[in-house]
Amino acid sequence: MKIKELADNDFLYRDIESRIDSIKRKKLTYTTLYRTTKVLTIIAGASITVLTGWKISGGSIPGSDNVVLIISAVVTVFAAVEGVFNFRDKGRSYDALLFDLRRLRDRICYDFTKGTELYTANKDTHFDEYQRILQSQKSIIEEYDGGED
Repeated sequence: MKIKELADNDFLYRDIESRIDSIKRKKLTYTTLYRTTKVLTIIAGASITVLTGWKISGGSIPGSDNVVLIISAVVTVFAAVEGVFNFRDKGRSYDALLFDLRRLRDRICYDFTKGTELYTANKDTHFDEYQRILQSQKSIIEEYDGGED
């Protein structure tokens, strides 16, 4: 739920909207990186099998051993990059943040549509909830990256 009037006049609402958009972009980036590394690893791994089978069956090209070694190294790099950065897990952690922020945004919109008095009365509560969400985001990032205790 989005309300243009709130987007024009309320800083908290605008900030929530901008964070939702930013997190959606980050999530899409991590999801794309995860899928790309998986597909490239599968393709490179399959090509190693084909090239090795081709050599065994007598169709060897001079210097094909180097090609197999290079592709093997590429597979190792892609698998290591995905293992180190855990793109899928990062994307999933952004899903939880998006859920909380969207829920808060919907509560703000609901209060606003019910009346400006209710919206004004709950504004501090919404801000406190927003601060709690940001704090949980910070703790998730610190725990994930192995931050200091």
